[in-house]
Amino acid sequence: MSRHLLHHQHVQQLIESHTDFVSVVIIDIKGSAPQEPGAKMLVTADSTNSPFEGTIGGGKLELWVIKHAQKMLAAKHNDTQTITLNLQSDVGMTCGGVVQLFFEAYHHDHWHIAVFGAGHVAQALVPLLLTLSCRVHCFDTRSNWLAKLPEHPALNKVKLEHWSAVSNQLPESCYLVSVTQGHCEDVDIMAKLLSERKPPYVGIIGSDSKAVLLKKELKAQGLDATLVDAIHCPIGLSLGDDIPAEIAVSITAQLLQHRDAHC
Repeated sequence: MSRHLLHHQHVQQLIESHTDFVSVVIIDIKGSAPQEPGAKMLVTADSTNSPFEGTIGGGKLELWVIKHAQKMLAAKHNDTQTITLNLQSDVGMTCGGVVQLFFEAYHHDHWHIAVFGAGHVAQALVPLLLTLSCRVHCFDTRSNWLAKLPEHPALNKVKLEHWSAVSNQLPESCYLVSVTQGHCEDVDIMAKLLSERKPPYVGIIGSDSKAVLLKKELKAQGLDATLVDAIHCPIGLSLGDDIPAEIAVSITAQLLQHRDAHC
Protein backbone atom coordinates (compact mmCIF):
# COMPACT_ATOMS: atom_id res chain seq x y z
CA MET A 1 0.00 0.00 0.00
CA SER A 2 1.41 3.41 -0.94
CA ARG A 3 2.09 5.93 1.81
CA HIS A 4 -0.32 8.38 0.15
CA LEU A 5 -3.19 5.89 0.24
CA LEU A 6 -2.36 5.01 3.85
CA HIS A 7 -2.36 8.72 4.74
CA HIS A 8 -5.81 9.22 3.21
CA GLN A 9 -7.14 6.16 5.05
CA HIS A 10 -5.95 7.62 8.34
CA VAL A 11 -7.58 10.96 7.50
CA GLN A 12 -10.85 9.13 6.83
CA GLN A 13 -10.48 7.24 10.11
CA LEU A 14 -10.11 10.50 12.05
CA ILE A 15 -13.08 12.06 10.26
CA GLU A 16 -15.31 9.05 10.96
CA SER A 17 -14.33 9.03 14.62
CA HIS A 18 -15.00 12.80 14.89
CA THR A 19 -11.43 13.40 16.06
CA ASP A 20 -9.91 16.87 15.65
CA PHE A 21 -6.58 16.84 13.83
CA VAL A 22 -4.04 18.91 11.95
CA SER A 23 -2.61 17.84 8.59
CA VAL A 24 0.96 19.03 7.96
CA VAL A 25 2.70 18.90 4.55
CA ILE A 26 6.16 20.03 3.46
CA ILE A 27 5.52 22.15 0.37
CA ASP A 28 9.03 23.44 -0.33
CA ILE A 29 12.63 23.17 0.87
CA LYS A 30 15.82 25.09 0.25
CA GLY A 31 19.16 23.59 1.16
CA SER A 32 19.47 20.59 3.47
CA ALA A 33 16.29 19.22 5.13
CA PRO A 34 15.32 15.89 6.71
CA GLN A 35 12.48 15.20 4.22
CA GLU A 36 11.41 16.03 0.67
CA PRO A 37 8.44 18.18 -0.44
CA GLY A 38 5.21 16.19 -0.20
CA ALA A 39 6.09 14.54 3.13
CA LYS A 40 2.96 14.49 5.33
CA MET A 41 1.93 13.84 8.89
CA LEU A 42 -1.20 14.02 11.03
CA VAL A 43 -1.33 15.43 14.55
CA THR A 44 -4.14 14.90 17.08
CA ALA A 45 -4.65 16.14 20.64
CA ASP A 46 -3.12 12.88 21.86
CA SER A 47 0.07 13.40 19.86
CA THR A 48 2.88 14.46 22.19
CA ASN A 49 6.33 13.36 21.09
CA SER A 50 5.25 11.70 17.87
CA PRO A 51 2.57 12.29 15.21
CA PHE A 52 -0.60 10.24 14.87
CA GLU A 53 0.60 9.12 11.44
CA GLY A 54 3.33 9.96 8.95
CA THR A 55 6.52 11.98 9.39
CA ILE A 56 8.16 15.14 8.10
CA GLY A 57 11.60 13.99 9.19
CA GLY A 58 11.56 13.47 12.93
CA GLY A 59 13.81 15.19 15.45
CA LYS A 60 13.58 18.83 16.48
CA LEU A 61 11.64 19.88 13.39
CA GLU A 62 8.89 17.37 14.03
CA LEU A 63 8.64 18.31 17.73
CA TRP A 64 8.35 22.01 16.80
CA VAL A 65 5.63 21.23 14.27
CA ILE A 66 3.70 19.01 16.72
CA LYS A 67 3.72 21.78 19.35
CA HIS A 68 2.49 24.30 16.79
CA ALA A 69 -0.25 21.92 15.60
CA GLN A 70 -1.34 21.41 19.23
CA LYS A 71 -1.77 25.17 19.56
CA MET A 72 -3.97 25.14 16.46
CA LEU A 73 -6.07 22.34 17.95
CA ALA A 74 -6.45 24.27 21.20
CA ALA A 75 -7.79 27.24 19.21
CA LYS A 76 -10.91 25.16 18.43
CA HIS A 77 -11.55 26.47 14.93
CA ASN A 78 -10.67 25.41 11.41
CA ASP A 79 -7.63 27.22 10.09
CA THR A 80 -4.85 26.99 7.50
CA GLN A 81 -1.36 28.38 7.88
CA THR A 82 1.78 28.42 5.77
CA ILE A 83 4.95 28.73 7.85
CA THR A 84 8.57 29.01 6.71
CA LEU A 85 11.22 27.78 9.14
CA ASN A 86 14.98 28.19 9.08
CA LEU A 87 16.05 24.87 10.53
CA GLN A 88 19.12 26.34 12.20
CA SER A 89 17.88 29.65 13.65
CA ASP A 90 14.19 28.77 14.24
CA VAL A 91 14.42 25.12 15.23
CA GLY A 92 17.98 24.68 16.49
CA MET A 93 19.06 22.02 14.03
CA THR A 94 22.60 21.81 12.66
CA CYS A 95 21.51 21.67 9.03
CA GLY A 96 20.92 25.11 7.61
CA GLY A 97 18.06 24.44 5.26
CA VAL A 98 14.75 26.27 5.01
CA VAL A 99 11.44 24.37 5.09
CA GLN A 100 8.01 25.68 4.09
CA LEU A 101 5.09 23.88 5.74
CA PHE A 102 1.35 23.93 5.16
CA PHE A 103 -0.86 23.35 8.23
CA GLU A 104 -4.58 22.60 8.00
CA ALA A 105 -6.67 22.14 11.14
CA TYR A 106 -9.90 20.12 11.14
CA HIS A 107 -12.29 20.66 14.05
CA HIS A 108 -15.57 18.83 14.41
CA ASP A 109 -18.68 20.31 15.96
CA HIS A 110 -18.75 17.93 18.89
CA TRP A 111 -22.31 16.99 19.75
CA HIS A 112 -22.27 14.59 22.70
CA ILE A 113 -25.28 12.40 23.48
CA ALA A 114 -25.42 10.18 26.57
CA VAL A 115 -27.82 7.23 26.32
CA PHE A 116 -28.69 5.51 29.59
CA GLY A 117 -29.81 1.94 29.01
CA ALA A 118 -28.68 -0.47 26.31
CA GLY A 119 -31.94 -2.40 25.91
CA HIS A 120 -34.24 -2.80 22.92
CA VAL A 121 -34.82 0.91 22.29
CA ALA A 122 -31.12 1.72 22.63
CA GLN A 123 -30.26 -1.11 20.24
CA ALA A 124 -32.28 0.75 17.60
CA LEU A 125 -31.40 4.28 18.73
CA VAL A 126 -27.62 4.12 19.09
CA PRO A 127 -26.87 2.85 15.53
CA LEU A 128 -29.16 5.56 14.17
CA LEU A 129 -27.37 8.26 16.18
CA LEU A 130 -24.03 6.99 14.91
CA THR A 131 -25.05 7.95 11.37
CA LEU A 132 -25.01 11.59 12.56
CA SER A 133 -22.01 13.79 13.37
CA CYS A 134 -22.02 13.14 17.11
CA ARG A 135 -20.31 11.21 19.88
CA VAL A 136 -22.49 8.72 21.74
CA HIS A 137 -21.89 7.48 25.28
CA CYS A 138 -24.03 4.50 26.26
CA PHE A 139 -24.28 3.40 29.91
CA ASP A 140 -25.77 0.24 31.39
CA THR A 141 -25.26 -2.13 34.30
CA ARG A 142 -25.60 -5.11 31.92
CA SER A 143 -22.46 -5.96 29.99
CA ASN A 144 -24.29 -8.42 27.70
CA TRP A 145 -26.58 -5.68 26.36
CA LEU A 146 -23.70 -3.26 25.90
CA ALA A 147 -21.85 -5.96 23.95
CA LYS A 148 -24.74 -6.11 21.45
CA LEU A 149 -24.15 -2.50 20.40
CA PRO A 150 -21.93 -1.97 17.36
CA GLU A 151 -18.23 -1.26 17.66
CA HIS A 152 -17.76 2.27 16.39
CA PRO A 153 -15.05 4.91 16.97
CA ALA A 154 -17.70 7.47 17.95
CA LEU A 155 -19.36 5.17 20.52
CA ASN A 156 -18.21 4.92 24.12
CA LYS A 157 -19.77 1.94 25.93
CA VAL A 158 -19.63 2.14 29.74
CA LYS A 159 -20.47 -0.68 32.16
CA LEU A 160 -21.73 0.63 35.52
CA GLU A 161 -21.95 -1.22 38.81
CA HIS A 162 -24.90 0.96 39.81
CA TRP A 163 -26.83 3.73 38.10
CA SER A 164 -25.83 6.27 40.74
CA ALA A 165 -22.22 5.73 39.62
CA VAL A 166 -22.90 7.33 36.25
CA SER A 167 -20.00 9.48 35.10
CA ASN A 168 -19.93 13.17 35.91
CA GLN A 169 -17.14 13.55 33.34
CA LEU A 170 -19.56 14.03 30.46
CA PRO A 171 -19.29 17.43 28.76
CA GLU A 172 -21.57 20.13 30.17
CA SER A 173 -23.21 20.41 26.73
CA CYS A 174 -24.03 16.69 26.59
CA TYR A 175 -27.62 15.73 25.74
CA LEU A 176 -29.07 13.18 28.20
CA VAL A 177 -31.37 10.40 26.98
CA SER A 178 -32.73 7.80 29.40
CA VAL A 179 -34.22 4.61 27.97
CA THR A 180 -33.63 2.36 30.98
CA GLN A 181 -35.70 -0.53 32.29
CA GLY A 182 -37.75 1.58 34.64
CA HIS A 183 -38.67 4.53 36.81
CA CYS A 184 -36.22 3.87 39.67
CA GLU A 185 -33.22 3.87 37.35
CA ASP A 186 -34.32 7.16 35.78
CA VAL A 187 -34.65 8.81 39.21
CA ASP A 188 -31.19 7.63 40.29
CA ILE A 189 -29.56 8.86 37.07
CA MET A 190 -31.23 12.24 36.93
CA ALA A 191 -30.95 12.92 40.67
CA LYS A 192 -27.18 12.64 40.29
CA LEU A 193 -26.67 14.40 36.97
CA LEU A 194 -29.13 17.27 37.45
CA SER A 195 -27.53 18.08 40.80
CA GLU A 196 -24.19 18.58 39.01
CA ARG A 197 -25.05 20.24 35.71
CA LYS A 198 -27.58 22.09 33.61
CA PRO A 199 -27.83 19.96 30.46
CA PRO A 200 -29.23 21.51 27.30
CA TYR A 201 -31.59 18.56 26.78
CA VAL A 202 -32.98 15.75 28.93
CA GLY A 203 -35.34 13.12 27.56
CA ILE A 204 -36.80 10.13 29.41
CA ILE A 205 -38.85 7.32 27.94
CA GLY A 206 -42.24 6.78 29.55
CA SER A 207 -45.86 7.86 29.75
CA ASP A 208 -47.56 11.08 30.81
CA SER A 209 -48.36 9.57 34.22
CA LYS A 210 -44.73 8.50 34.66
CA ALA A 211 -43.63 12.04 33.84
CA VAL A 212 -45.79 13.49 36.63
CA LEU A 213 -44.43 11.06 39.24
CA LEU A 214 -40.83 11.37 38.03
CA LYS A 215 -40.79 15.16 38.15
CA LYS A 216 -42.47 15.16 41.57
CA GLU A 217 -39.80 12.84 43.01
CA LEU A 218 -36.92 14.81 41.50
CA LYS A 219 -38.25 18.09 42.88
CA ALA A 220 -38.67 16.44 46.28
CA GLN A 221 -34.92 15.75 46.20
CA GLY A 222 -34.27 19.47 45.96
CA LEU A 223 -33.41 19.65 42.26
CA ASP A 224 -33.91 22.87 40.30
CA ALA A 225 -37.59 22.95 39.35
CA THR A 226 -36.81 24.72 36.07
CA LEU A 227 -34.48 21.90 35.02
CA VAL A 228 -36.96 19.23 36.07
CA ASP A 229 -39.89 20.87 34.27
CA ALA A 230 -37.79 21.03 31.06
CA ILE A 231 -37.42 17.22 30.93
CA HIS A 232 -38.97 15.72 27.78
CA CYS A 233 -41.07 12.85 29.08
CA PRO A 234 -42.43 11.06 27.14
CA ILE A 235 -39.30 11.46 25.03
CA GLY A 236 -39.48 11.90 21.26
CA LEU A 237 -41.81 13.53 18.78
CA SER A 238 -45.38 12.32 18.55
CA LEU A 239 -45.02 10.10 15.51
CA GLY A 240 -44.71 6.43 14.61
CA ASP A 241 -45.74 3.27 16.43
CA ASP A 242 -44.66 1.99 19.83
CA ILE A 243 -41.86 -0.23 18.54
CA PRO A 244 -38.10 0.26 19.10
CA ALA A 245 -37.23 1.23 15.52
CA GLU A 246 -39.89 3.94 15.29
CA ILE A 247 -39.32 5.14 18.85
CA ALA A 248 -35.65 5.57 17.87
CA VAL A 249 -36.67 7.69 14.88
CA SER A 250 -38.94 9.87 17.02
CA ILE A 251 -36.20 10.40 19.63
CA THR A 252 -33.58 11.22 16.99
CA ALA A 253 -35.95 13.67 15.32
CA GLN A 254 -36.54 15.47 18.63
CA LEU A 255 -32.80 15.62 19.36
CA LEU A 256 -32.15 17.18 15.95
CA GLN A 257 -35.07 19.57 16.38
CA HIS A 258 -33.75 20.74 19.75
CA ARG A 259 -30.14 20.99 18.53
CA ASP A 260 -31.08 23.07 15.50
CA ALA A 261 -33.31 25.38 17.56
CA HIS A 262 -30.53 26.09 20.06
CA CYS A 263 -27.34 26.05 17.99
